[in-house]
Amino acid sequence: MQARRARLKLLYNNKDISADLAAYLKSFSYTDHASGKADDLQITVEDRDGRWMGDWMPDKGATLKAALVTEHWQEQDKTEELPLGIFEIDSIDGKSSPTEITIKALSIPESSSLRGEEKTRSWEKVKLSAIAGDIASNAGFSLFYDTEDDPERDRLEQTEQSDLAFLQKICEDAGLSLKIADQQIVIFDDEKYESLDPVMTIKRGQSWIVDHSFSTSTCNVYSACKVEYYSSNNNQNISYTFTAPNKPATGKTLVVNQRVSSLGEAERLAKKKLRKQNREETKMSFTLIGDVRLLAATTVLVEGYGKLNGKYFIEEAEHTGCGYRAKLDLRKVLEGY
Repeated sequence: MQARRARLKLLYNNKDISADLAAYLKSFSYTDHASGKADDLQITVEDRDGRWMGDWMPDKGATLKAALVTEHWQEQDKTEELPLGIFEIDSIDGKSSPTEITIKALSIPESSSLRGEEKTRSWEKVKLSAIAGDIASNAGFSLFYDTEDDPERDRLEQTEQSDLAFLQKICEDAGLSLKIADQQIVIFDDEKYESLDPVMTIKRGQSWIVDHSFSTSTCNVYSACKVEYYSSNNNQNISYTFTAPNKPATGKTLVVNQRVSSLGEAERLAKKKLRKQNREETKMSFTLIGDVRLLAATTVLVEGYGKLNGKYFIEEAEHTGCGYRAKLDLRKVLEGY
């Protein structure tokens, strides 16, 4: 029987340095976020001979294209590769005792126009997908608009904001999620991703579970959401209240004053805002023997944990090596809305 192995495949500015890296590699971690944060890659190498402080020190702003390769992991004679994406090196840290270098890279490059560059501009009669397309094109990224919801506005203004901050805000207003990875902007609906089949079942007592924790709370949890908007253009008041099925026993109503053009749009927004507000009610974290199927924005089933049992959405997945482990932050999928 051949030993299980997990290794990092790495291209530096499109040059494969995997073999040279392997001789010095102490550890690596890849953190995959479902939305709201940049994915990150960290690589730590030993540097007793000073090579990584010298000629081998990577350039800040250089690109890293990474993949996690497992051999004989789930079964003998099987090799699997998990593409981690493209990252830009943004910092390099070193220390002694032991002498080592840590290279840190992010999926949102500082060299792009997405962040750190404040802009002022406006759009007329525009849909969210069109704005996202403009921003993606200007940054040299592609756009994956993975939702049927595409709200249109008569006018939108970006005032002294970076493209990333502006796009994040209008996605939040629409109740949609935003992720940037592998030189792609992804806009999606959490509910759609939460409805997908689980990639696996995590069952209490399984040998590959290293540890777990959980938290459940009614703090900042609401029973209903009321959307109100008064349009001065046509003197119309739009109001809609959505009450959650199996509603929490808090009795609180979340009030949202945001532009909507119809009762149907108010209903859709009320559901999305209530879901976003309540989705952190029950959370679990696991450390597991690594598995390349465990990615952010996928789901798993949890069994054997009493009232915590159910379907969970992976908010964050951290894959670490050497000695491959996966650390998961999960939130319980809400039912009925």
